[in-house]
Amino acid sequence: MRSPSALFEVLQPLCTMPADDLRIPLAEARSGRSPGASASGGSNGAEPAAEPDVEVAATPFGRLLRQTSGDTRKPLSMEWSDLSFSIGGKQILKGITGSIEPGRLTAVLGPSGSGKSTLLNVLAGRQRTTGPGGPAPLLGDVSVAGFKINVAEFKRNIAYVMQDDSLMATETPRECIEFSAYLKCLGSEGERAELVKTMLATLGLNKCADTIVGSALLKGISGGERKRTSVGVELITNPKMMFLDEPLSGLDSYAAYTLVQALKELAVAGVPVLCTVHQPSSEIFAMFDDVLLLHDGEVVYHGPVEALATHFDRWETCPPSFNPADHVMFLLQKDAETNGSRIAEMKSAWVESDLSRSLCNKVEQGRAPAGNTQSAALESVQVLGNIGFFRQLAVLTAREFRGTMRNKGILAARFGMSIFLALLYGWLFAGSASLGDDVKAENNCVPGQFSASGCSSDFQAHYGTIVSMAISAMMGNAQPILLSFPSERPVFLREYAAQQYSVAPYFLSKTLVEMPVVLASQLVTFLCSYWLMGLHGNFAELVIISWALGITSSSLALLIGCGVASGQKALQLAPLALIPQMLFSGLFLPVQKIPASLQWVKYLCPLKYAINLSTMTEFHYVKASIDTCEAIMPAAECRASLQGDYLREGLIKNQGVEWSDWGVDIAILTGLFVGFRLIACVLLWRKGKYVF
Repeated sequence: MRSPSALFEVLQPLCTMPADDLRIPLAEARSGRSPGASASGGSNGAEPAAEPDVEVAATPFGRLLRQTSGDTRKPLSMEWSDLSFSIGGKQILKGITGSIEPGRLTAVLGPSGSGKSTLLNVLAGRQRTTGPGGPAPLLGDVSVAGFKINVAEFKRNIAYVMQDDSLMATETPRECIEFSAYLKCLGSEGERAELVKTMLATLGLNKCADTIVGSALLKGISGGERKRTSVGVELITNPKMMFLDEPLSGLDSYAAYTLVQALKELAVAGVPVLCTVHQPSSEIFAMFDDVLLLHDGEVVYHGPVEALATHFDRWETCPPSFNPADHVMFLLQKDAETNGSRIAEMKSAWVESDLSRSLCNKVEQGRAPAGNTQSAALESVQVLGNIGFFRQLAVLTAREFRGTMRNKGILAARFGMSIFLALLYGWLFAGSASLGDDVKAENNCVPGQFSASGCSSDFQAHYGTIVSMAISAMMGNAQPILLSFPSERPVFLREYAAQQYSVAPYFLSKTLVEMPVVLASQLVTFLCSYWLMGLHGNFAELVIISWALGITSSSLALLIGCGVASGQKALQLAPLALIPQMLFSGLFLPVQKIPASLQWVKYLCPLKYAINLSTMTEFHYVKASIDTCEAIMPAAECRASLQGDYLREGLIKNQGVEWSDWGVDIAILTGLFVGFRLIACVLLWRKGKYVF
């Protein structure tokens, strides 16, 4: 195995974005000054000064991320001033000023509802700032290396680890990181494998590298390993900055410590790290360099960790053995439960403090004049390429296929249910499709034994068999999507927000994997029930029609899953979409008797058109018998000799089935399949543009 420093030489030709020269003046980073800035706080609006060429300590991340001496680009800082943001008329952020710098690990603390996650989302460009009522009030400036930026355009340079670990449950840490590397990098498979191997070793994931991530229903890796995998997935893209929202949630103390230790090494390697934390332990809090304390959307403190307790001494001294973070958080929340007067005093004291004035001066003086163009370093990091459409489709399809094959419980349940229902229907409707033509029976549709009531009854049983099989195909293929997709959607939202791929190949990959699975399930269904029921129609045609209904129903389920936020809501809305289809199927009420005001609903019901096509296929022998007779005999004589066939033809037409509509029904069913997928695609695209 190559050493990490030698391996990173591979990264430059692999990645579409050049790697950074992560040599930074560590002494300046530790002192709280941005690299290249003077002690007085900046260059008075001029181009930021060149940084000394001093190497950082040799950490694992330094070895992984650092490039050889040829690259002269420097790490970047981020600054924001007077940042205010409102949602629905409620102001979440109120005039916040601050910065993050290379070499420093910054924690965002604050009570619940103080605006921590919103601040991260706004700075990362993942917060929706437009809506039906116009733009949401987002005021203030955000700059990188002193140059004002559009956060939505810069967001692809920021690695963002969300509070919930949005990873595919059936993928391993190695595959998750390799997937991200493939979508952001070029080069050979061997080179990518070496890079992923080093990332796994750096994050301490070697022991679980080939164990599935898992979920609530699938046993997998631990919470700490899952969180480190999330970090690796983002870090492999060579980001300029890393944001993490509550990365310690759900972790035990040691797992949390090892994660923050890795983030500390990443910060020392030159990548600014900003993360929200709820209640860090003393050991963890001591590893942070800076802390940003928020309350109700306002800054209460933003500066070095070691000065936090001293700043709040005027209100209440922190005992020597206490954790400063716990002490300050308790102080804020205790005062909020009383009259909150001291909190207002704390906020005013922060605005008037030397630390606050120094921070504001540094941000303003380090910012380039409005007319200046961006530096070459900043412009270069805004260009990140992705692999082409077909390469995206290939890697997404491979992952979708792995997920389908590995989720053996779902797969077994799906096919097991198909077999069970097919045998149940076959037993329940045994011979029902052949009773009307049984020459040994009485009072049916056979000439010489014709009975209008008996033939009608046999037809209803025959037709009910077709409808039941169609309903089974609809429900059996819609339910798995309703159950599984809501849990996969957060993965898509994270990956799409990181601009790893586009919506079209994602949907197409799901379709390509789903279609053969649905076809296999319908083939199994008809193999178990076709001969038991005594069906007459062409076996292959019935399977294909049932398959078309299955994928169209799954498309409708996908649309529902894209439109809601959770699997529970999707299941609650499922009856609204699926039950009306059964009402319009003709089983309970002949289609001709449906009120004219509701006739239009049938055009949105794939079940009805699949039943029409199955009916035409199954009763084709009836039409063929009539056509053959009328070709050689007068119609009146045919009606007298084939009373059962003519009765069944009339009953078929009462269900709204016309023999000439074969092509129209196929076109509508295809249109519904494509239309549902396109609408679902648009819904997911709109949701994927922002975290919210």
